Amino acid sequence: MRKTTFFVLLLPIILLGLAGNRLFALITTDLLPTKTHTLCFPEEVGMHASTLQRIEKIVSAGIKARAFPGCQVFIMKDGKPVYDRCFGSQTYESLQLVTPNTLYDLASLSKTTGTLLALMKLYDEGKIQLSDTASRFLPFLRSTDKENITITDLLFHESGFPASLDCYRLAIERKPTSDSAQDSTKLVRMNSTTYQYKQGWVSNLPTGPFSSQISDSLYILGTFHDSAMALIARTPLRRKTYLYSCINFILLKEIAERISGMPLDLYLDSVFYKPMGLINMTYHPLQTHSKEAIAPTLKRDFLRNVVIQGYVHDPDAGFLGGVSGNAGLFASARDVAMVYQMLLNDGEMDGKRYLRAETCRIFTTTNSASGRRGLGFDKPIPGKPGHSPCCDSAPTEVYGHTGYTGTCCWVDPVNKLVYVFLSNRTYPNDGVNKLARMGIRTDIQEVIYESLK
Repeated sequence: MRKTTFFVLLLPIILLGLAGNRLFALITTDLLPTKTHTLCFPEEVGMHASTLQRIEKIVSAGIKARAFPGCQVFIMKDGKPVYDRCFGSQTYESLQLVTPNTLYDLASLSKTTGTLLALMKLYDEGKIQLSDTASRFLPFLRSTDKENITITDLLFHESGFPASLDCYRLAIERKPTSDSAQDSTKLVRMNSTTYQYKQGWVSNLPTGPFSSQISDSLYILGTFHDSAMALIARTPLRRKTYLYSCINFILLKEIAERISGMPLDLYLDSVFYKPMGLINMTYHPLQTHSKEAIAPTLKRDFLRNVVIQGYVHDPDAGFLGGVSGNAGLFASARDVAMVYQMLLNDGEMDGKRYLRAETCRIFTTTNSASGRRGLGFDKPIPGKPGHSPCCDSAPTEVYGHTGYTGTCCWVDPVNKLVYVFLSNRTYPNDGVNKLARMGIRTDIQEVIYESLK
């Protein structure tokens, strides 16, 4: 009786699906999160649904190879969602399936989805110029070799900063072999060497000066932030040629906060995320979402010794309070797509203007002299297969960013496309990046272009 009832309910969908490729659209519509636009048929915007179905094979191969336990893929064409699919589970051990409302740690995709948005708005309002020096807003850079670094230098990653500083090392020291009484929760193991947190830098309880939470039961001194900025100020610069560095965006976040007078997360919430209805885009996701709604990123973090779920994966961003210029943002694929669709719309979304068209044009089309980067955005590298973050068919006008945890968003203003891929490829550990080795994100992007032919 139950089988008969199920078939009766399914029959109308089957019949409708026999009409061309419309079954594809009907199936994926069921996967849409709440408060989103209706999924349109790919053929309505000049795409082939049968070609897009190949995405499932690519993703399934990735999950089978344990490149990632699950993911979200979201595609928009001409401002209309044409593909919205969730695959796999939050972890390999869990039966908790990925849903459209699952939040992922965006990692460095936070740079353009968060920090850069704030800079664009402040530029839009005439509060900063691209030629302004960072030291104009950040006194701790004055009277140093960083005094003349401009906002453009930081956005192009041509400031001269090293690739990373590992600011978290400020809080740890090598553990003496004779010390056997150390609390195991405060030990750090890196490359077969055991470190310990310096006395008075961390606590298992949020008491007194330990105001910054970095895991479920670990808090760090609120003054860590100032120590990290001092470390940046005294770090010698290298040649001012292109070198991707998270330090650049850590400083851009500091600039945005000095000018706006607000913490970055509150500023972005008030100016962009809440007005846009992005309920699944946030820093500190555990303050607004259940832990079960957030995909974990690590089974054991070497600094925090616990499963990292709902706390930013990047250690520097975590030690800087979870809201950093380089990482910290969590979101669903649909909400990420809405941010970039707004940029593709020249600053408008659902009849509301968020940025001037000219501001969007400047930031999305200006390239560095080397051609490697845009103003904060990553770009394709034409003619260099295997080295470009995009597929071979991506036009040079494409802009976006990737994230270490297995994320990306690419905007194609030529074909009016927005493509988002979110995963937690770092779970259970981030040692081997099979996602990149298998070229899954770029393979999916190539399929998108093939669907246009």
